[in-house]
Amino acid sequence: MSKLLSAGFLRLKKSKVFFILSGFMFAFGSYMSVSGYMDMKKYQFTHTLEDAFFTQVMLIGIVIAVFCSLFIGTEYSDGTIRNKLIVGHSRISIYISNLIVCMAAGIAFSLSYMAACACVGIPLLGFFQMDLQTAVLLVLCSMVISIAYTAVFTLAAMLIHSKAALSVVSVITAFLLMFAAAYLYSSLSQPEMVSDYIINESGEVTQSKPAPNPFYLTGTRRKVHEFLLEFLPSGQTFLIINRTPFSAHIFLYDGLIFICATGIGLSAFLKKDVK
Repeated sequence: MSKLLSAGFLRLKKSKVFFILSGFMFAFGSYMSVSGYMDMKKYQFTHTLEDAFFTQVMLIGIVIAVFCSLFIGTEYSDGTIRNKLIVGHSRISIYISNLIVCMAAGIAFSLSYMAACACVGIPLLGFFQMDLQTAVLLVLCSMVISIAYTAVFTLAAMLIHSKAALSVVSVITAFLLMFAAAYLYSSLSQPEMVSDYIINESGEVTQSKPAPNPFYLTGTRRKVHEFLLEFLPSGQTFLIINRTPFSAHIFLYDGLIFICATGIGLSAFLKKDVK
C-alpha cells in the first residue's frame, strides 16, 4: 500500500490535470472575491467574505468528477492498473490508494479556492462577519462534501474502462446531482401563502388577499424533500451557500455515502475483469 501511495502522490505532483484544476479553483476564488467587491462598490450591495468563500462547494463536485475520470481513467488506458496486479498488488490496495490520492486532490482543490479568497477577498471584503466557530464548521462541511463526492466518482472511475465514457458519465452525474438539489431547494423555498398583484383601471397596483400556495410542500412530501436535501452532497452545498440552518446529520450522511460507495466499489472491483 505504501508503495502504491508513494507512486500515486508522485504522479499527482506531475499531473497537469491536477495543477490546471487547482489553478482554475484559485482563479475562480479570486474572481468571486473581486466580483463581490465590484458589485458592492457599483450597486451598493452588501458583500461579505463568506459570500465568496463558500461558493466553491457548487463547483467542487464537477471538478472532482473531471479529475477522477481523467486521473484514474488514464491508469486503465495506459494499462497501469493491470501492471499493478501483475506485480502482486492486491485489488483492495489499488482501489484504496487511488481513493486516498483522489481525496487529497479534492481537498487541495477546495483549499486552492479558499486560499484565493483569503489572499484576495480579505483585503477587499474584510474578514468573516459570522462567528469563527460557524466558519470553521462550514469549512469542515465543505471538506466532508468533497470526500463524499470523491468516493462516488472513484467508484465510477474504477469500474468504467473507457476514459471517454467515464468522463461523460461522471460529469453528467455531477450536473444531475446539482439540478436535483436545485429543484429540492426551490421546492422547499416556496412560501406557504402567496398574493397576486392586480392593476386596476386607474393603473394602481394593489395586492390581493394572501391565499394558500398550491406549490407549498407539507407533511410527508416536505420531510422527504428536506431529508434528500440534507443527504445529497449537492443539496448540502445549497444549505452552505445560503447559510440555511442544517443539522449535524450531514456529517453522518456524507460518512454513510463514503462507506457505501467505497464498499460497493471495492466489491465490484474485486470481481471486475481488468483488461
